Amino acid sequence: MQYKLVIDNALSQSEEMIDQFLLATDLEGKIIYCNDSFQRLYKLLGEFVSGLPIESILNAKETGLYKNALLHCRQNKNANEKLAFKKPGTELKDEYIHFAMRPNLDKNGKMVGVILKGALTSVKPIIDHNTKPVTMLKSSLVNPSSCFETMADFMPEIMWLTDKQHQLIRVNQAWINFSGADAEEDLGNGWLKRIHPEDIERVIDEQKSAFSAQAAYSITFRFRRMDGSFRWVNMKGNPLYSETGEFLGYTGLSLDITPVKEAQIQIRRQQELMESTKIEFGKFTKIAQKIGSIIIMCNADNRITWVNDAFVKTTGYSLKEVCGKTPGSFLKGPETSKETLNRIKKVIEHGKGIRTEILYYTKNGSKVWLDLMVESLFDQDGIIAGYITIQKDITLKKISEKEVLEQMNYLKKISFITSHELRHEFSKILQLLQTAKFQDHNVATYSQIFSDIEHSANLMNDTIFKLNDQINFASSSSISLNKYILNQAIEEIVLVDDDHLVNKLNELIIRNVMPSMPVHTFDHVDNALQYVKDNPNTKRKIFLDLNFSGRSGWDFLHEYEKLGHVWPVVILTSSIDHIDYERSKKFLNVTHFITKPLTIEQFEKLSEMEHMVVH
Repeated sequence: MQYKLVIDNALSQSEEMIDQFLLATDLEGKIIYCNDSFQRLYKLLGEFVSGLPIESILNAKETGLYKNALLHCRQNKNANEKLAFKKPGTELKDEYIHFAMRPNLDKNGKMVGVILKGALTSVKPIIDHNTKPVTMLKSSLVNPSSCFETMADFMPEIMWLTDKQHQLIRVNQAWINFSGADAEEDLGNGWLKRIHPEDIERVIDEQKSAFSAQAAYSITFRFRRMDGSFRWVNMKGNPLYSETGEFLGYTGLSLDITPVKEAQIQIRRQQELMESTKIEFGKFTKIAQKIGSIIIMCNADNRITWVNDAFVKTTGYSLKEVCGKTPGSFLKGPETSKETLNRIKKVIEHGKGIRTEILYYTKNGSKVWLDLMVESLFDQDGIIAGYITIQKDITLKKISEKEVLEQMNYLKKISFITSHELRHEFSKILQLLQTAKFQDHNVATYSQIFSDIEHSANLMNDTIFKLNDQINFASSSSISLNKYILNQAIEEIVLVDDDHLVNKLNELIIRNVMPSMPVHTFDHVDNALQYVKDNPNTKRKIFLDLNFSGRSGWDFLHEYEKLGHVWPVVILTSSIDHIDYERSKKFLNVTHFITKPLTIEQFEKLSEMEHMVVH
C-alpha cells in the first residue's frame, strides 16, 4: 500500500523483516501505513486499510492505551512510548505484541502522526487484583488529579475530573468563576443541584448510560451561573485510562453555548411563525381566487410572489412566468405612461400606497386599462414585508371621467370590505381561538366560543358574497321555480357530494327538519345515477354538488336529463361563480342554486317556499 505520510528510512529498512510489525497512523488515529506482517497479524490481507480508524482493529482497552500514548507523543516529540497488546486470535495468556511508539515528523520537524514498531514476546504482563492484564509501562499507580491540576487552571474553558464512580473530584478555576461558589460545594454529586429541574433527570440517565459502557458522551442542558441565571452548556466527557489500561474515571469540558442555543430557539420560533403565516396566507388565497379583480402579492423588493386566477385570465401570464419580476417590467408597453411608472416606483420605495390608472399590455400585445391600487404590508415590528396590488380592468369604462370615478369608488368598497369587514371577523375568530386556550375547560365555555365563531364565520361568508357582488358576480339563492315540479309530494331525498362528511352533516340537518324522511347519500356520481335509474318511480328531491374529483355534477345533470325524470334537483355547491349559476338555469330539473353550507334555516325556508308555490 502507498505511504500517505512521511515514513523515515529506518522504518523503510525494517519493512521486510518478517518478525517486525510496523504501523503508522495520523494524529487522529487513522491508519496510513502497515506492513504485510501487521496485516497478517490482524487479518487485514486483501482489505484496503488506509484511512481505517485504529479502534476498528483494537479493542476498547487497547484503544485507550494507544490514545494515551499518542497524547504523550504529541506533548513530547522525543517520546518513546511502550505498549503491550494481547496477540489477536490466540487463547495463550503469555503471547503479547510489544510495541514502541514514537512521533512521526515531516522534513520540517512537524509531527504528522506516530509510528509503532512491534515484536512478539512471551513476557508476562503485570496482573492487577482483578486478574485483568495491563501493559508493562511505567507504573500502574497513576494520579490523574495531579495531572489535571498541572494544566486545567490555565484553560479558559470549564474543565472537570471524576473518579471511577463518576463522582466529581476536581474542577478548574473556570468552573469556580462560573459557579461563584467554593469548589467543595460542587464535588461528588453536589454539582447536580445547579442543573435546571427540567433537565436533571435526563442528564443523570445519559451519564449513567455512558458510564456503564465507559463511553464518551456529550450532553446539553441548562446550568445555573453565579448570578442565578441559567446558561445552556454542552458537557463533553471522555473516559480516562492509566498507561496500563486501568479505567480511572472521566475528564471533560463544559462549554457555554447559550448564544447558539438561543439562536436555535429563535430560528424555531421564526419557523413556527412562518408556518402560521403560511396557513393564514392559504386562507387568504382561497378567498382571493373567488374575486374577479386582479390581485398581485409582492415581497419587500416589489417582486411578484403570487397572483390570482383573474390576473392569469386578464394578462395571459402564468405565475411561473412572472414570479420574481416587478409588475411594471413586463406589463408596460409603448403607450404606458413613464411618469405613472416612475410615480409608482417612487411611492413604493418610500413604503407608501398608491392609487392610479395605467395602461398595460397583455401577453398577446392587447391594451388593457387598469385601475390600480398598491398597499404596503407591514410585519409586527412595523417593517415593510411586501405589497398587495388590486387591479380592475377599466378598458370598457375609459369613456368618461364619471365612469372612472365609479371605478375608484368601487375599488374603495373592495378595500374596505377586505381590510375591515372580512379582516375584522377573521381577527375575531383568531382571538376567540387564542382565548379558548386560557378558558375553563367546560361545555358551557366552549359552547359559547363555538357560537361566537359560527356567528363570525357567517358574517365572513356574507362578506364574501358582498365582495363578489361588488365585482359584478350574479349571486342568488334560488332559480325561477318550476311549479309543476314542485307540486309533487316527495318520498325521499338524495344527497350527491364527493365529500362524505358533508353528506353526513347535510343528512343530520334534513333529519332535524324532516325526521321521517328517507335520506340516501352518494359520494360518486355514477352510483347516484345508477340508483335513480333502478328506482325511476320514486318521488324524490336531489341535492347535487357541482365539483367532483372525477365525474362532476354537470355530468350527472346531463345524464339525469336524458332519463326524462321530473323530480327536482337543487344545486348545493361552494361555487359562487356567476357562470355556474347561469349554466345551471339551462337544466329544466334544477329548481334552486344554493351555496354551502346548508343550514337548518335554509332548508326550512326552502320547504316553506315550496309549500307556498304548491298551494
